[in-house]
Amino acid sequence: MADDIVPLGLTVDRNYARRLPRLAVGIARALRRRRDLRGADVIYVRNLDMALVAWTAARLAGSRARLVYEVLDIQRLMVRPDAPGRIARAVERWILGRSDLLVVSAPDFIDRYFRPVQGFAGAWHLLENKVMGHRLGEVTTRLDRTRTAEPPWVIGWFGTLRCRRSLTILAAIADALGDSVRIVLAGRLSEEDIAPRALADTLDGRPNMSFRGPYANPRDLPEIYSGIHFSWAVDYLDDGLNSDWLLPNRLYEGGLCGALTLARAATATGRYAVSERLGWAFPEPLADSVTAFLRTLTPEAYAERHAGLLGRDLGTFVDVGGMRDLLVRLD
Repeated sequence: MADDIVPLGLTVDRNYARRLPRLAVGIARALRRRRDLRGADVIYVRNLDMALVAWTAARLAGSRARLVYEVLDIQRLMVRPDAPGRIARAVERWILGRSDLLVVSAPDFIDRYFRPVQGFAGAWHLLENKVMGHRLGEVTTRLDRTRTAEPPWVIGWFGTLRCRRSLTILAAIADALGDSVRIVLAGRLSEEDIAPRALADTLDGRPNMSFRGPYANPRDLPEIYSGIHFSWAVDYLDDGLNSDWLLPNRLYEGGLCGALTLARAATATGRYAVSERLGWAFPEPLADSVTAFLRTLTPEAYAERHAGLLGRDLGTFVDVGGMRDLLVRLD
């Protein structure tokens, strides 16, 4: 119900000086529900700033609720070697020491950051970025996972579009392959990373590239993935760090909708796609290796890999146990 929702305010992406005062406002607003905070058994928070709001408001309200800290991305601030980075890591270590459970969306977050960088040795739980099962009722009857295994090969890049380098690579692939490839973009453009003018300039003069704009998830998934051969699961935004460690939702979303994954080699996404036979991973330079792959890809090779995708249990792509196991663990 709407009365149960308490808006804490809006923060600002990547501007932590402007975020701090807004976090103070969030604490004050959360305290309006101090009775609910005192009655809670568990407070579940996502990312560091919300953890600070939750812990502070709960303690001021006299709550003894357990704190669960969820991390879906390791923000670049957290790995910076300068003073702001060291301060952020110290604050997070303080929060980790007061959390009963850490929830992450990819194992590499533990192995590459929390253990070696933060010295974390506490309890943690893996909750992958899979499609939530309870949200699929409205789309399952409309999903068409079949594909015509022949060119033009269609690559879909969907979700929040942040990676400028991916846009450049996809444009190079479009130029190299011409009519034998189509590239479809859909979702929300992150204007801090890709200016609308830059996107328009990239699409201009490339009839084999298009942008469908925003879409509703999961309602519009059957439409945007219709006829898409490949899901572009490449990210360079934090190359060598978070981009190499994460397992993005488009990896699971694409598989559910019948699209095979294109990923970078030597990343968690690439290793997962190859080991589970959900797609392919490519070495650098990516534009050259993907172009060469698509030039030589036969309908038979695509159909074979795609048949394997369709044969996978839907639990590969849909959360049927992770959230349940988390709730049992919290209980």
